[in-house]
Amino acid sequence: MLALRRTVVFGFVFGVAVACGGSSGSNVGAGGTGGACAADVAAACGAQKCDAALGCVTCLADTDCAAGAPFCVRGDCETCRTNTDCGAAAPACWPGDHKCHAACSATAPCPTLQGQGQKALLCNTTTGACVGCNTGADCAAPRPICDSVTARCVGCASNTDCGVAAPRCDLTEGHCVVCLTNADCPAATPRCEPDGKTCRAAGCTTDAQCSGATPKCDLADGSCVQCVGNVDCTATPATPVCGDNNHCAQCKDNPDCAATPATPKCDNGTCVGK
Repeated sequence: MLALRRTVVFGFVFGVAVACGGSSGSNVGAGGTGGACAADVAAACGAQKCDAALGCVTCLADTDCAAGAPFCVRGDCETCRTNTDCGAAAPACWPGDHKCHAACSATAPCPTLQGQGQKALLCNTTTGACVGCNTGADCAAPRPICDSVTARCVGCASNTDCGVAAPRCDLTEGHCVVCLTNADCPAATPRCEPDGKTCRAAGCTTDAQCSGATPKCDLADGSCVQCVGNVDCTATPATPVCGDNNHCAQCKDNPDCAATPATPKCDNGTCVGK
């Protein structure tokens, strides 16, 4: 239901995920309120978790992460938070992707990233990490601020960096948006769209507003649907899976067809032969 975060580092295409927000144990940084989300916003995150400052995230704390990526940094589970989390072979934790790399130095410079004018990363000689910026002096408009968590140039680091038209700082993307949670929206358009982060009409907000063949409220878009999860399909054993179109189906992915070896492939909600 929700779009995945874009795969960039320091604002450049690089094939690794940018760290994004969280609360306890996650280095939220400035710009959000923290704390719990309203129930409808939390439900809209589906399998993800909801952080009131950042919206839908993978984790809120290190305890939400597995061994391979045990640190919750701005809502994503990452390999490292600081150099102390890295080994001797790759001792530098790059803040742009929170992975361990070989340390840079005056004789081992940082690579040039593709895009944005083929800009080279800077070497933080204190940490040995390649960064997008060390201070705001390394940045320019429209991204004049050096983010202290990701060491990349961004448009905002807190709400005070934003104007009236888009008053909230989205720390995940580093730019100003209209809203991060429903609390940022007016009564006429009370729902903050998780993907676009703009305010819109609410639609349904509870299951009580739905009935008949579409008894469930999909809080991601405010529409009444047949199901929002597999639990809503238990009354129809032949179609036990909630599909992408919020209808109960025989399957959503091929693994759902494991019980029918003769029809092991999922095609538009139905298990079919190879």
